[in-house]
Amino acid sequence: MKKTLSVVLTSAMAFSMFSAVAFGKTSADFTDLKDLDAATQTKFDAMISAGIFDGVSDTTFGLKEEMNRAQFAKVAALIMGLDVNKDLTTSSFTDVSVTDAANGYALPYIEALKTANVTDGYAEGQYNPAGKVTKEQLATFLVRVLGKDAEAKASTGTDATVSGWAQGYVAEALALKVLSNNADGTFGGITNATRDLLVTGAYEAKQQYVPAGQVSLTEAKATGIQQVTVTFNKPVDTTKATVALTKGTTNVATTAKFADDKKSVVLTLTDVKVSEGEYTATLSGLDAASVAKATATFTAENEKVSKLSFVNVSDVVPQVKDFVIQLKAENQYGENATLNGGNYSVFGYTGSITRNADNGYLELKVDTSDTSRYPTEIGVLPITVSLNQSAVSVSKTFKIGTEQRVSKVELGTATYENGKTALSSEGDKVTYDITRYDQYGYKVVADAAASIMPVITPTDMNILDKKVEDNKVVVTVATGKKVDKTSDYTVTYYEGGASATATVSLKAGAVPTKLEFGTYNGVVADGDTSAKYIPIVAYDTEGNALSTQDIVDNAGSINFTVSGATVATGTDVTSNGIVKYGENKGKLKLSSIQAKERGVVYLYMSIYNANVQTQAQLPLTVVAARTPESVLLSGDEPTTKALVNATTTFKVLVKDQYGETLDTVPTGYEVNVNVEGTTAGVTVDSAAQATGDNFKTDLKGKLNDKEITFTAASLGKTTVKVALTKGGQEVAPALKRTVEVVENSDLVYKAKAVSDVFAITTNELAKTGDFANGSVSKFAKTLGVTVTDKSGNTVAVPSDLKAVKTAYTTDSNIATVTTDGKVLGQRVGTATVTAVVYKANGETEDFTYTVNVKADAPTVATLTADASATYSSTKDVAQMLNVKAVDNYGTEYKYTDGGVNEVKAYQDFLGVQYIISDVQGGGTVVYNPSTDKITISGTVNEFVVKTIASNGKTTSTVVSN
Repeated sequence: MKKTLSVVLTSAMAFSMFSAVAFGKTSADFTDLKDLDAATQTKFDAMISAGIFDGVSDTTFGLKEEMNRAQFAKVAALIMGLDVNKDLTTSSFTDVSVTDAANGYALPYIEALKTANVTDGYAEGQYNPAGKVTKEQLATFLVRVLGKDAEAKASTGTDATVSGWAQGYVAEALALKVLSNNADGTFGGITNATRDLLVTGAYEAKQQYVPAGQVSLTEAKATGIQQVTVTFNKPVDTTKATVALTKGTTNVATTAKFADDKKSVVLTLTDVKVSEGEYTATLSGLDAASVAKATATFTAENEKVSKLSFVNVSDVVPQVKDFVIQLKAENQYGENATLNGGNYSVFGYTGSITRNADNGYLELKVDTSDTSRYPTEIGVLPITVSLNQSAVSVSKTFKIGTEQRVSKVELGTATYENGKTALSSEGDKVTYDITRYDQYGYKVVADAAASIMPVITPTDMNILDKKVEDNKVVVTVATGKKVDKTSDYTVTYYEGGASATATVSLKAGAVPTKLEFGTYNGVVADGDTSAKYIPIVAYDTEGNALSTQDIVDNAGSINFTVSGATVATGTDVTSNGIVKYGENKGKLKLSSIQAKERGVVYLYMSIYNANVQTQAQLPLTVVAARTPESVLLSGDEPTTKALVNATTTFKVLVKDQYGETLDTVPTGYEVNVNVEGTTAGVTVDSAAQATGDNFKTDLKGKLNDKEITFTAASLGKTTVKVALTKGGQEVAPALKRTVEVVENSDLVYKAKAVSDVFAITTNELAKTGDFANGSVSKFAKTLGVTVTDKSGNTVAVPSDLKAVKTAYTTDSNIATVTTDGKVLGQRVGTATVTAVVYKANGETEDFTYTVNVKADAPTVATLTADASATYSSTKDVAQMLNVKAVDNYGTEYKYTDGGVNEVKAYQDFLGVQYIISDVQGGGTVVYNPSTDKITISGTVNEFVVKTIASNGKTTSTVVSN
């Protein structure tokens, strides 16, 4: 016995029978299909309307009846679109006969399957028409229809309810989701398939079916006055396919939307309507070999009105001035016709038709307020509207009712301003359209009275203003009010005996509902007169931390009690001491400490009102007065060996006993800088200082973190000593750094590796101007050497004693070099560069460098700027913010000490731009990209500059004025 129907697919197979052929019946005609869900009902309707399935009776579909092989043959032949000769009366199978009362109808379908080599029967010479079709046989059929036979044969399964030969087919059917397992997780392959499984399984297969062969346009037709639908015989690649529309030789502008199944596209005309003439749709973008027919033509007609109808909700018209009677004019596509009102005539009333562009309806304005002409409840208004020069018309006699009175009201959807979804700050507004209906169901003509006051519940505590304006309910956060509680309110509009409600959402904005003191990492010392900045942390009602600007904005609601210290005053702080601008914005500023050693500075802050009750406290223990305790190196160690005329530098910081930098020397202490040794030439902060100069008071700006530069004058050792003294005695270990000036012999020179360089010939812009000038271009890399003694110690060497004398390259097409030793990439590749370098002993030495040239355009790898800055009208923005960009080749761009704005000069590559925001003070701030400067008009206290590179790297700076 053969295990299943033998299914052999050919390119002729298609699911065209799924098209909406009108066979009359739908799932609604069968009692056992009435409880189907909407998705399943759609599948059944498609199969029934296509004539593939019939009911077992006029009212019963036979949902759970088992399908025999005769029924299966009919479904298979119709699904595959086989040529069925219904006049056949003899069969090639001995058990198939036209006289078989139960299965004889299937004879032509069985023969069609055999002719198409889809089946060769069940046994030798037999088809077994009454035999049942199992679920695994159904799975096999559907998998092969989808061309997945090879995948099924390569698949395996372990379902004990499935025959061995069918395991792969069942696994593939499940993967394709054309069939599913039973509730217990098994497939039940040897059980008989019911009619519902064949319906849904075949439908799902149809959705995935892709006919073999080339793509063809099967039809193009106008489906709207500005719409053309084009269909294909199979799905197309919508990422490549484009469809153009022409009328004669004229291109018609359209937008395209492909269907989800990719078998059709809707072209919407953007500039004109479909008009009389011949149109052609042309497919392009696909491989020519995959397209059989790339065009489809159709003949269109001008728009015409096919039907007129009244759309008023009632046959009774109220007594009112300017009442609107509406009509719908349908065109040949079932749309609202676009012909204007002048194409229509009115009979029975003196008036003209207009077309409402918003809803597409025709409108006739009438006045029924004259009771002598239109008596209350007994008068009539006969109206006839006709399309000029046509037989299309509509007539209706309306009864005259009473005056309009409001019997129903509706509030529309909440419309918040500026993209908000709730009211959160002063001036925020939400509106609701008011729609009012009269006793006949019509919209009331008269506007809602401004005297009506909407009601908000629960009580809004005067936070919200409300009114009726322009047929809208308007709710606004009142002037001077803050939303400090997130909640939903109900706004109710009353008119007559009708009412309508809507929800007003309030969201506590940047309003503090919880306060904390942040961590203060500094020390409060006896006698401190330098400012202390105490962090404040505030949270809104949803637990989100407020910004420093939010804290400043709400400073008036925060109360402070401070003992043991003085709260700062001045223009830079609020009335209660919160810093308004700069890097310490949002912090409490203490100007001096009054409490003595072992005392306490006590800070207390709070907010208490109807909605917020919060407080925080911070005690700070006062420690002993500050004294200098140590001098520490700041930054890198200086080079300890140098040649004559070379320079080396280092920086120091004076620290107190608490490890903090000490900017003022207490009375009785001194900080001394001395030079010891045989060689003179130490300078502090680039200003010549006499040996033994001391700093008795102010260290800030003179010594702390300023370069101490040593210039070697002759052989020997020189020591710079920074010491702390009191009463002439050193009170802590001094910081000493020694530099030895050595002979210029026995030095070791090594070439520094050259990092990758940019191939400027890959970029047209880079070929021109200074970008291609190797002597000044930032794209050029300097050939360098390191100098050490025999022990490996770095030796500072005057720049002229390690300079490149000359340089040359093995391939100038890849890289060029300048005479002063800079290499510039030209084309992608690797070149070898040789440089001749002067040595300290008067000799020269050759050094070899490998240069890799890449085509990757320079982009910003890192972007930095100062977190805070002070405004200057004379400085470039890059200089004012200290902007530094490092590209993907490791090259840094900045505003140089020599006054060169490298960030602006290389703008075309880096794409650095500046955005101004958060301007405080009421004035305006404008950035001029041509000058790279910022100008201020009016009063501006602070603003934020966001620096953005073209690749998305960003950094922000708070600028105070």
